[in-house]
Amino acid sequence: MIDILDRVRNKSLHAKIVSAQEAAELIKPGMNVGTSGFTPSGYPKAVSLALAERMKEHPFKINLYTGASVGPELDGALCEVKGIDKRMPYQTNKLLRNLINSGEVSYSDLHLSESAQLLRYGFYGKLDVAIVEACAITEEGNIIPTTSMGNTASYVQQADMVIVEVNTSQPLELEGMHDVYVPLDPPHRLPIPIVKANDRIGTPYIPCTPDKIKCIVPCDITDKTRPFGEISEADHKMSEYIIELLQNEVKKGHMPKNLLPLQSGVGNVANAVISGFVDSDLKDLSVYTEVIQDGMFDLIDAGKLNFASGTALSPSPDGLKRFYENIKEYRKHLLLRPQEISNS
Repeated sequence: MIDILDRVRNKSLHAKIVSAQEAAELIKPGMNVGTSGFTPSGYPKAVSLALAERMKEHPFKINLYTGASVGPELDGALCEVKGIDKRMPYQTNKLLRNLINSGEVSYSDLHLSESAQLLRYGFYGKLDVAIVEACAITEEGNIIPTTSMGNTASYVQQADMVIVEVNTSQPLELEGMHDVYVPLDPPHRLPIPIVKANDRIGTPYIPCTPDKIKCIVPCDITDKTRPFGEISEADHKMSEYIIELLQNEVKKGHMPKNLLPLQSGVGNVANAVISGFVDSDLKDLSVYTEVIQDGMFDLIDAGKLNFASGTALSPSPDGLKRFYENIKEYRKHLLLRPQEISNS
């Protein structure tokens, strides 16, 4: 078994370290299961693979709630054994999409900022289990997330029991890169006190207690992020037009020289457009967005980006390697928040 004792800082929790197969036995037919993960980043892998193997031998289904789309070890593995009954709030897996379209999986396609609140209201039933990928557990039992925040904090808060996957492929330098803030639900909600992309209003960990953690599973399976295509001439043109538009807004006095906080979409085009800012005269930029892709690293390297806030690191495989190799520098400019804050 992978050695994770140094990452589980609460010594009393060492007795709860089990195999993925033992953890998967805790998940029963019909349970509502909430997991970490937003894009193929920070999602549990070992327990879901073990659960799929169990479902292969003794078929049953669960209801699966995540942050957004997740990687093949979760959506893919469970769909191959037809182990999902209900799914929310977002997915991109081809096999899952086919099962949804054929009516074999019930699906709620939700605004990503609303899904955690709807769960806390009880609209999706009681949450039986939260499965969370972590890079470490603190002395108090609090959970240090990895490369995404998503809905994880609310799932830990609401679940009857928590299974933590401590993933040794995720660097310990991720600690301190999260701002965990779960707002009060209406009618008690207060204004979210963020006015700058680098404002911190929560904790650098997901609050938890040792008694709520049912078991801990070692894992060393990496995130399976997706490669980007080559930046095309059309991509360059789009970037040029957007930069020209923004520069004109600055000239008219509608924006300051460093613009207002930018929001960047997901995928090839958005990444290409952001990368084009490297060669512009724009600087001292800030970003308040959903996912952080390779283009943000380009802006940091070029000295153009002051800070970027999001809910997930979703770079290409090469970009993820680049992030890990330069994490001590990049972490100064990046922060991950729950999706109901990043996407509010």
